[in-house]
Amino acid sequence: MPSRCSMEIVSVLIFDGDDRILLENFQNRGLWLPTEQKQESSTLLSAVQRIVDTYTDQKDALRGVLRTNFTRFADAAPIVHVTFWAGPISKENIKFVAGSQWMTVEEMKQNLEDALNPGLMGLEPVKFFTQIEEEHNMPMSSLGETTLEYIEGPADGSQQTPQQALLKSAKLGRKEQELLFQEFMETCQPSHYMNRATFNVYMTTLKGARPEMVDGLFRAFDVHRHHLLTFKEVLIGLATLEPCTQHGGAPAELRCRYMFRYYDANHDGYLQFEEFKNMVRDIRDHKGLPNDEQSLREDAINSAKLFGEDTKDMLPSAEFLSAVGTLKFRGTSILFRLPQSCMAQLKKRDSSPCSDSDSGEEPPAKKQRPKLIDSKKPKGSSDNGEVSIFKQPEGRAPSSQGKSPKYELATHTVRVRRTGSLAEVMALWDLQGTSAVSGSAVHHLEGDISRVQRMPSIDSFNLRSHANEMLSGLRYFERAVKGEGEKHKPAFDWGQVDRSALARCLLTLCQQVREVLMDEPRLIKIRSPTYILGDIHGNYCDLVSFEKALWRLGPVLTPANFLFLGDYVDRGDYGVEVVAYLVAQKMLAPHKFFLLRGNHELRSVQEMFHFKSECLEKFGEDIGLQVWDAVNDCFDAMPLAATVDDRVFCVHGGIPSPENEGGGYIEAINKIPVPLPDPEAESPVAWEILWSDPISLDLMTPEVMRDMREHHGFTFNTRRGTAHFFSCNALFSFLERNGLSHVIRAHEVQEVGFQVQQQGKLLTVFSSSRYCGGSNEAACVLADNYKLRMIRIDTT
Repeated sequence: MPSRCSMEIVSVLIFDGDDRILLENFQNRGLWLPTEQKQESSTLLSAVQRIVDTYTDQKDALRGVLRTNFTRFADAAPIVHVTFWAGPISKENIKFVAGSQWMTVEEMKQNLEDALNPGLMGLEPVKFFTQIEEEHNMPMSSLGETTLEYIEGPADGSQQTPQQALLKSAKLGRKEQELLFQEFMETCQPSHYMNRATFNVYMTTLKGARPEMVDGLFRAFDVHRHHLLTFKEVLIGLATLEPCTQHGGAPAELRCRYMFRYYDANHDGYLQFEEFKNMVRDIRDHKGLPNDEQSLREDAINSAKLFGEDTKDMLPSAEFLSAVGTLKFRGTSILFRLPQSCMAQLKKRDSSPCSDSDSGEEPPAKKQRPKLIDSKKPKGSSDNGEVSIFKQPEGRAPSSQGKSPKYELATHTVRVRRTGSLAEVMALWDLQGTSAVSGSAVHHLEGDISRVQRMPSIDSFNLRSHANEMLSGLRYFERAVKGEGEKHKPAFDWGQVDRSALARCLLTLCQQVREVLMDEPRLIKIRSPTYILGDIHGNYCDLVSFEKALWRLGPVLTPANFLFLGDYVDRGDYGVEVVAYLVAQKMLAPHKFFLLRGNHELRSVQEMFHFKSECLEKFGEDIGLQVWDAVNDCFDAMPLAATVDDRVFCVHGGIPSPENEGGGYIEAINKIPVPLPDPEAESPVAWEILWSDPISLDLMTPEVMRDMREHHGFTFNTRRGTAHFFSCNALFSFLERNGLSHVIRAHEVQEVGFQVQQQGKLLTVFSSSRYCGGSNEAACVLADNYKLRMIRIDTT
């Protein structure tokens, strides 16, 4: 990283009698005016005279100052760049210097057009000499100032431009833009443009891009084909590459446009088949699929058919954007990403403006990551070996022949507003002496206080508990606050909330919830009525919509259970908030609020998408890693499947194959180890039910049908690159084998929020609307009175 200390630069525009300009290969980065950085011991005049004397013997060649430019930064001294002019120089007074060359304005423009090496570093020499010519060799000295022009949405919350939406999604706010602007200007000096050579070093050294990507990235960033990049073009390009940028809505469209140019190697506005095949190759690489020529070509041909028969061998950008936007062509969300945030190196940058390199002091030792709370080792699960064969399954409605548990008096009373929200919570013993509690009940309540203090409802209604504090904070996050300056806060924003305090609360909650989850069976059994929700994917706005529609009073006061089928993070902007909400509600109602694991509750998947980077963005690198680790410790302990009334099997992905351990019986799920940090290596059954899908008709080729006949209705899942597809016959065998009537799963987006499949025995539910910028609705399933009812939620 270049120094952040004050910098003074001197350049000289030297021209001859044939209107040619002297250029040198500046630091092997490209052609530029003879330039040097002024040293503290010299003056500007002595520095410029030294440059002139290097290239000519002509006396009085120096004519004056052409331009003085100040590049100003938010938190650093400006860069002062003074450009002088000298000439015309006669041929006999020109000194030959290796690496220098003389070029006319037209030759410089042609150099850019032909992308020659070395190429021009920027357009300034062309502009400067044009100024001299237009002012008849008597140019006026000019003063310039270069500052950052922020890209940010309007303060009044009105419509954002696509670029503003992209920068917001990439989490590149004012501070990030300031740091990137300073980095860009220091890297490109003495020019204000970035040419290919500088871009190559910048992207590979400072942004972690692979060398083979650089040509395509430059092509993608160079929207106007000027062969030079401005800061704004680099900023927007970096935003499209950010790991956390959502692949939906306006950001996704911009990402796809840049992605198209990246793979359009000949820059003709179409993807030829070989170019499209390169895209398919990269998708297969990310999915871990083999890339031998036959497999790759077959996949590319099948994928090309998704764009329609008229596409032929040339895919136009409009067809590509349409197919990705309507989710016909999948897999692009993992493409065109940097391995780390473009801010990663900048955040490690020394914060002092001018560090004294001669101080002789050793750099401080690397600090250990501060721990906000001490982690606890997981409790070992006790097993005394005695299991009653008559033990009632957990959560199952008691038999009419058995002895029903006695009812007890609830310990709290609540007052509810007309809107359905809680207005007041009071303990019954606090109402002694009022008409609410008669004298005969006083002694009973006083004797029960010690027992009541240990009851879960105390935590449920204790506003100072970590769970209720988190929910209170999330209510603040959800609503807009009107005011001036820092007092103004848009909806779904933390405003001035102390992020470290928020992290401490979340870490404590994760620690508490993990213990609850560790004690649950891997296959939980729930009674109806139960609401069943599918993928949330960081869509906190929709989660709030479900809350207001289904459990406005909170799970404790709602006469139903709630089952979530996984995929809480990635894709959306608010994975942290979704997790915080769910673990808080789990603590308040552990026997009514159930959380299953999905395939995005895996560290490797989150690193490929953006939940990990979201944690780092919201809490900083050290605390963010603690939060990410703590949340994933909870994910490792989550149950993997559930049944409702012992009749409806609920899971994230699909059903287990009878060829796996357990023979396709659901009881085998309870044998899956807990915690489960690496399902792929530790449990084939867990991995399969997290990732599998029902087979669709368009995939039923003769080869697939033959493979299914040989493997009990299961075949390799070519779309996911792992686990299986299962057929209708496989589903019916599974239901009969386990005495079940239906399967409810998530894992796949549905246009109306749900889909009824496989002769009405399989339901897919998806609970995040407008997924990846699409138009789909959000839905859930209500299991009640032996009916499965689909409910679509208005999330507008």
